[in-house]
Amino acid sequence: MPERLLHPGLMAPEPAGLVRSEWSGVPKGFEVYQLGPGERTLVVKASSRDALLDAGVQDPRGLGSGPLVTRHLAGGRVRHALVSTKGEEWVLKAYRRGGLLGRWNSERYWGSSRFLDELVVAAHAERSGVATAEVLALIVERAGLGSVRAWLVTRYLHGAKPLGDYFGTPEQRAVFRAAGQVVRRMHLAGIDHHDLHLGNIMGSLEDGRAQAYIVDWDRARVLSDGAWSPYGNLSRLWRSVLKGRRKDELAELSRPVRAFIRGYFDGSPADLRETRAYIRRQAIWMSLRRVLRGDAR
Repeated sequence: MPERLLHPGLMAPEPAGLVRSEWSGVPKGFEVYQLGPGERTLVVKASSRDALLDAGVQDPRGLGSGPLVTRHLAGGRVRHALVSTKGEEWVLKAYRRGGLLGRWNSERYWGSSRFLDELVVAAHAERSGVATAEVLALIVERAGLGSVRAWLVTRYLHGAKPLGDYFGTPEQRAVFRAAGQVVRRMHLAGIDHHDLHLGNIMGSLEDGRAQAYIVDWDRARVLSDGAWSPYGNLSRLWRSVLKGRRKDELAELSRPVRAFIRGYFDGSPADLRETRAYIRRQAIWMSLRRVLRGDAR
């Protein structure tokens, strides 16, 4: 963990064994506290601080296994705890590694910048009007040998489901169009999301109106204009759409994909035509790669 985090300039003491602290780069509207002699750092949204501390967010393991947990939600590599308290519902996410490294070390990380980066991007997205799950707290804990563990608390989105769940449903066109709109807003906010896929875009229907959210900002970055291209994000999302699908299933994707593109380029026919051509080329290239690998079905 960085020196700035483990040995911050301490300020006035706070109740419940917490000491007010600082962490360079924490977004405006968040407060930083230390629990113990630098063993655990808590970053909380100031407007929700009291509710979070009353619920016990400073002890994420206890919170995640305690009586406030009503159920667990599917969340990629691990199930997330749904916490219900005083009329509010939060999602408690424990960071877990994937890949080969995650097979022997799933929960320890070296360095804490990754977690702060996600918090910074999430706060920027919210300020920029990107529909997302509000981030409420980040907890980082020493784990020995210079490693750390971390947890993230976000506000629960009632009725929202992963975008992929809407394939083949009567709502798919409206929800995929809303998804295109939220991804466009993300790009207009200068956010480059390297891991954009069907699992971290959520959709819902609110009073008959489709709404889409981006809920995971891990590996996302805020970049200046001209420093990146949104096509990489769209290509990554397209690969997640095609993943595991047979060749004879591709025709079924045309309607939701067209709806997404129309949402993304709403009001810009020239950009719409360009993107259609780009995605068509990507589809041909991916089909060719499947044939070359011998796994076309």
